Amino acid sequence: MTKPTLHFSVGNTASSLQRSYLDRAETAAGADARRVLAELRQSAARSFSADPLALQKVLLLLEPPLSDEELGRGDDPSPSELAAYNALTLFAQHMQSATKPVHTTECSFARACGRLQTLSESNSIKPRFDAMQSARDEASRVLHLRSLVTLLRSKELAFDYGSFARDLRSLQYPARREGVLLRWGRDYAVGTLRPKAQRAAEAEPEITSPFANS
Repeated sequence: MTKPTLHFSVGNTASSLQRSYLDRAETAAGADARRVLAELRQSAARSFSADPLALQKVLLLLEPPLSDEELGRGDDPSPSELAAYNALTLFAQHMQSATKPVHTTECSFARACGRLQTLSESNSIKPRFDAMQSARDEASRVLHLRSLVTLLRSKELAFDYGSFARDLRSLQYPARREGVLLRWGRDYAVGTLRPKAQRAAEAEPEITSPFANS
């Protein structure tokens, strides 16, 4: 059995597109990245049945490609294929008009959503996140995810699309689903608490030791 590549493949592909889009905007690579991201956004707006080539485009884009075990065999996309498709179309949505990176390995999706709550004046972030977590089918979950990604884009908040794709795959397996949702709930809480703790620490007066100058 070959080693699964979904996590690295999606993360590496997102990094490459992001680098070309942001750092090589005036080059052929930059123009190609803009075209690819626009096509991904268009695919996201249609169903697989309406755009039968959508999955093919994503699979050809992935570098490295998915392992043989992750590829589908029948008429429906495999869990890994669907996770890669949803992650990269969401990434394309996130990258629209971006001036800063939206993919980073330093922050998880749920933690970024928690951070979004601290930056937003709206009280709808937590209900949106909860609705996404409680969704019982893929279509509903992705609909809520697209709403959250739009809000993350508005606040220029980035997250790790590689680990996000791996989690999207795990959510398709009942035995793994609860573990992912538990971790997302924890990460969301950490995302809301850490900025507050940091601000509190910054607000505390500096204590100078009476022996500092002795």
